[in-house]
Amino acid sequence: MNKSKFAALLAGVGIVLAGCGGFVYTTVGGTVTGLGASDTIVLRNEGNYTQTLSADGSFSFNVASNGNYTITVASQPNSVNCTVVNGSGRMSGEASVRNIAVTCIPNVPLGGTVVGMTDGASMTLVNNALYNATATANGSFTFANYVVSGTTYAITVGVPPPSQYCTVANGTGTASNTNLPAALTSVVTCVPAVPVKFTVNGLTAGTVLTMVNTVDGFADKYSVTAPGNYLFNWSWLSGKPFNVTVDTQPTGQTCKVTAGTGVVNAANLAASANIVVDCAKT
Repeated sequence: MNKSKFAALLAGVGIVLAGCGGFVYTTVGGTVTGLGASDTIVLRNEGNYTQTLSADGSFSFNVASNGNYTITVASQPNSVNCTVVNGSGRMSGEASVRNIAVTCIPNVPLGGTVVGMTDGASMTLVNNALYNATATANGSFTFANYVVSGTTYAITVGVPPPSQYCTVANGTGTASNTNLPAALTSVVTCVPAVPVKFTVNGLTAGTVLTMVNTVDGFADKYSVTAPGNYLFNWSWLSGKPFNVTVDTQPTGQTCKVTAGTGVVNAANLAASANIVVDCAKT
């Protein structure tokens, strides 16, 4: 069968389907504008089919001539945020829909400056308890994940450098792509602090013991899998009361804490270093 006869046959099938209350397929789509040079957006339709675009341009999905359609953003780019207009509706015939507009506007880079961190140390910073940035030296830092303009951000210390206590100034605000420098002005200041150490005895190798040090309502958890000497992630300034307890017991054992409470004292480091955890079979 030649191509023209095959095409005629398909057209005839479409006519029969339409005449019997069936349907044919058409397309629904539109344009994407505002993508940056390294941006990629993933669009999704109501049938969970996707299309990926890495530059401004047109897109289209197949849809039944009498079907509903919904086009959404399945994966946002990093440096811009994209919204969909005219993204849902119902087809009323075989004519294509081409008026869906996906418009992308710039997001906001987030960061600041680290001062006082010990040479060779590193620190994890967190935005909104979700996105991380790692600082490996004093000076500027930025988050890899940008912030959507108009939304709030809150930079906190996730994991501080050893034997230091770090605070964040000017770490909260509302991102605005009309004032990009404002989201780059946080200052993370680190000062010497006292680590809280503990010794684990008798733990069966390969099992997991999770300890927790609670200071001012903050729970600093640390998991170990073998006997040995450890220190919690967070160090503290003099005068802070600590409370070290078992958070999760290892399988088949019970661990008890000795000298788990006290007050951090920079002039008496032993006060927060004599904590002992003894584990025995249950």
